[in-house]
Amino acid sequence: MPQTLVIGFGNLDRGDDGVAFDVINLLRRQLGVKPLDADETGLDDRGGETGAVFVRQLVPELAVDVGDCERLVFVDAHVAAEPRAIVCVAVQPEARLSSTLSHALPVEGFLWLVQVVAGRAPESFLVSLRGQCFEPGRGLSPAAAGLVEQAAAMVWRLTGASIEPPLSIAKG
Repeated sequence: MPQTLVIGFGNLDRGDDGVAFDVINLLRRQLGVKPLDADETGLDDRGGETGAVFVRQLVPELAVDVGDCERLVFVDAHVAAEPRAIVCVAVQPEARLSSTLSHALPVEGFLWLVQVVAGRAPESFLVSLRGQCFEPGRGLSPAAAGLVEQAAAMVWRLTGASIEPPLSIAKG
């Protein structure tokens, strides 16, 4: 299990909702790990000290798999109502489960489950990129695509990775 795990989540079939997939693949390239195909999560190949995976949504079953991590960094999209292009916040466990009948969990609720299962909560952050288009279809809007490298650099700093990133991810 990696010391730090970056978990991107979103729906690749809803435009910018899948922006975390591009961030995760940029990070995987920088870590020297094979980028993911659209149907892969990376859960079976999390890497060494730092790993990067992509899931459609945060589900209770995943909480069991990440309990040994020291740090989690979540990557997601947010709607244009949030004025900042990229938001980075520390997140804490909170007994918040989804208010819908969905299996999906909010990040705080997911961390709460990790804490229940593992007996502790990893240090955790959420990096969220503003999406412009969440209509059905694959591919990012130019605005969201333009945020990927900057967000990846922010995530890289949060991972505390012991290797220096290539120049393409170091700026930002």
